[in-house]
Amino acid sequence: MQTPEPEAEKKAQPKPKRILLVNEQRSFQVMMKAMLINLGINRITYVNSAEEARRRCQKETFDIYLLDYELGGGENGRQLLESLRDQHLIPPQSVVIMVSADSSRAMVLSALEAEPDEYLMKPFSQEQFSFRLKRALARRQALESVFTALAKDDLPALLAICAERADAVPRFANFCRCLQADTQLKLGQAKEARSLMRQLLAGQENSWARLTLGKACHTLGLNEEAVSHLQATLKNTPLMVEAHMWLAESQLALGNDELAQQELRRAVDISPQSVQLSRRLAEVCLLRHDYAQAKDVLLSLIDLSRNSIHRTPHYLGAYIQTLTLYALNSNDSYHIANLQKQVNSALSRIRDSLMMAEFNYPVFEQICQARVQIALGELLKGKKMLYRANQNWLDQPATMPPSLLGETILALYQLGEFEYAESLQALLAEDEDRLLTTCIQATRDDKTVLERRQRYQQLNDLGIKAYQSGELEQALGHFREALRRAPANTGAALNKIQVLLQLMQKNRKSPEFGAECKETLEVLDGIPLNPTQQDRFRKLRQEFTQLS
Repeated sequence: MQTPEPEAEKKAQPKPKRILLVNEQRSFQVMMKAMLINLGINRITYVNSAEEARRRCQKETFDIYLLDYELGGGENGRQLLESLRDQHLIPPQSVVIMVSADSSRAMVLSALEAEPDEYLMKPFSQEQFSFRLKRALARRQALESVFTALAKDDLPALLAICAERADAVPRFANFCRCLQADTQLKLGQAKEARSLMRQLLAGQENSWARLTLGKACHTLGLNEEAVSHLQATLKNTPLMVEAHMWLAESQLALGNDELAQQELRRAVDISPQSVQLSRRLAEVCLLRHDYAQAKDVLLSLIDLSRNSIHRTPHYLGAYIQTLTLYALNSNDSYHIANLQKQVNSALSRIRDSLMMAEFNYPVFEQICQARVQIALGELLKGKKMLYRANQNWLDQPATMPPSLLGETILALYQLGEFEYAESLQALLAEDEDRLLTTCIQATRDDKTVLERRQRYQQLNDLGIKAYQSGELEQALGHFREALRRAPANTGAALNKIQVLLQLMQKNRKSPEFGAECKETLEVLDGIPLNPTQQDRFRKLRQEFTQLS
């Protein structure tokens, strides 16, 4: 008869591991079942898709998440992992292993950038899998307090735990010290982070420590030193895309915009699946007015983000604006003529992913199509489409959804409604999407737009000055010329009507002023203007009726 185990020993026995296997291939599931059972893991849950995995994870948790990168149509394994983490559906003590049959550099780097605990190439043996799994479990167990603090985003606690674990578990000391320095950077302790990494590097060279030292130097404004450390990192580890990104940021801070763009281009070429890298490259291209490269990068971003948590209408909005700016600066009618086709194609690519309850896709699409009409030279048609799309918010523009506000601002600049665009721009939150604000800045600073805007503003100001001095015909000439520069500008049109009404009173025998005034009023009639413009338009039209 067996002696009963002591209660303490029973409690010390590990619980059976629960594993979630996400893979659509039945043959792989069968193979993994045999492998896992041989390793003593019997609690296996199989799902075939990312959506099914997410539903399952919302109901229960697992000790091991085995995700295949290739999941057929829709989300891939990296996008699923990002989604599960974003929704806090993976416990901090659990292990994530990603597998893939694709050995290409782009695929491997894309999987590794998602930071699973382990990554395995198919086919792999039971011995390989067992070794990687045990290693990952041991790391999670030894650093459980670190990962728990990370999951809670408790930075002060994380700082203390990293320091303690670095001393307590020497084999993970470098990881803990680098994470400690990263946490110091987030807490605004860049000097401490720099000092910590210099101490670590004094003992041995380490690419992650050198990268973190470069980040600390950049944060402190020591960008030449940052460049030196980041270039050294890349000399030892050429495929470390994060080092390329921070090197680009340091070059930007030094005013070397072209070098920064080149560095980001290298990073994207190394890791073309990275949304973060492509997005930053697009922003820098826009700042440098390199619309040719920006439009290609933004188009790839639309596809990259379509099934991920990174999806946003701003990629499409920026893409349309970049196409327009590229066409305007190319002096090639083909690019303008082809704009409608390109925009429709992009809209169809992203339509399904943006059909979300919290996002008004139909209005967004209306604004996009209005911008196309404006680019094609159909200014009044585009203006009517734009204002009607926004008619629910014209009275209270501050209530406009942020996702539509930025796109409307871009359309207004494109239209030549400069004053209205600037008034709306003041409503953008300071933490608004950087790509959107970069796109707006690039549009405002674009050579073609800026020249037109400056000349319009100069003529409109001259017209106002002449009107106030009683020089009506001179004022009319200035407003006519201002409208030639910005034909759809409501403010200049209303100014012109006001001058024409004065001239009609003074020259009742000159019918040409009345005809021109009527024509200008008809242009604005039927456009849902903002409240200030609408009130002024109504008063001017009443005055015209009385004079006629």
